[in-house]
Amino acid sequence: MPSLESIPPDAVRIMPDNLRTLATEILCQFDLPKADASRIADCLVQVDLRGVVSHGTRQLQRYVKEFKAGQINPRPKIRLVQETPVSAVFDGDGGAGYLVATRATEAAVQKASAQGIAMVASRAHGHVGSCGIYARMALQHNLVTWSVAGGRDWIPPTHPDATVWEAMKSPPMCFAIPSSEDPPLVLDMNATMFKGMDQVEKAMQTFPDPVFKSLGIRFISTILAGAMAGAIPADQPEPAFSGASRGFFIVAVHPGHLGDLETFTQEVRRILSESLKLNPLPGLDTAEIPGSREWKREQAWAREGIPITKEHQHLLSTIAPDLHVQIPWYTEPLCHPILPPTRHPKKSWPAWTPLNPAFKKSLKTPPNQPKINFKSCRPCSPD
Repeated sequence: MPSLESIPPDAVRIMPDNLRTLATEILCQFDLPKADASRIADCLVQVDLRGVVSHGTRQLQRYVKEFKAGQINPRPKIRLVQETPVSAVFDGDGGAGYLVATRATEAAVQKASAQGIAMVASRAHGHVGSCGIYARMALQHNLVTWSVAGGRDWIPPTHPDATVWEAMKSPPMCFAIPSSEDPPLVLDMNATMFKGMDQVEKAMQTFPDPVFKSLGIRFISTILAGAMAGAIPADQPEPAFSGASRGFFIVAVHPGHLGDLETFTQEVRRILSESLKLNPLPGLDTAEIPGSREWKREQAWAREGIPITKEHQHLLSTIAPDLHVQIPWYTEPLCHPILPPTRHPKKSWPAWTPLNPAFKKSLKTPPNQPKINFKSCRPCSPD
């Protein structure tokens, strides 16, 4: 049977701290305070650790372009603009979405822990990434959450052949439920079951139910996150940063305010563990539930390193030299993984290793690769 864990032979293992350092250094070149750059980098590496390749450090290419173009505020002053005992609204001041979504989630955790339930929104910020980042923050406090993100100021598609499917994009959403033992239940997804219009057309001919269900959650996520959470009040000016068009919405519930917390989390564990003992879906080699594969990767890859494909390496290596940031897979000798990781003599890069020894030949420093002068790199601002 095929495995869900196939890893391309051209991938190399890079330790999480290594990748966090690289992402932080890249972001610091755009005048972000070090704490903010580190938080964004940590969010991205969290997602890479779980194998969600679309929303990890690959997103740096997008963020670098936004910061270069002045579309996102590198030093936002996040404001709490509205609050009740069970709700709050934050203004992101045009900054990166990860920063204000983190603040929103922290508020949701505090309020739900005290009151049993909370709903928190944020607006005027950039991309928040995977909603699972914030769900896992709340899981540490045994909170059930549901979260969505999306863009405001919706406009209909203008193409003459556009269908109702194209009225919406595919914003992220996440449901998370705590368990007395790991893994918890985490349904972290974008609001669709299809990757392209060709798949939609095929499904409409054979099994249309998923199309209508996907269409429904696309509308729900966009309207709640964009039109409700992300809306700018009429008496306030539009954000000065054009990329700050996103909203985020999270609802948190404390099961202990509805019954006994321990009884609930133990019952969740029983349901999940017994389900994982059943036969896998046809064609797969293991039974899995939402979030279980990602949790397994997170545990293993934290020790072994994150598999970074050649295409992913190339994407990052086109960003870093331009910003005078060291690229670890061009500057370190190849070695087998060592735990705890060994350190580079001149720079604190943890050890890494290729998954395929034959790939070693392709990792020679390109002839046009610039020498890195660490003294010329812009340091992270401490505040």
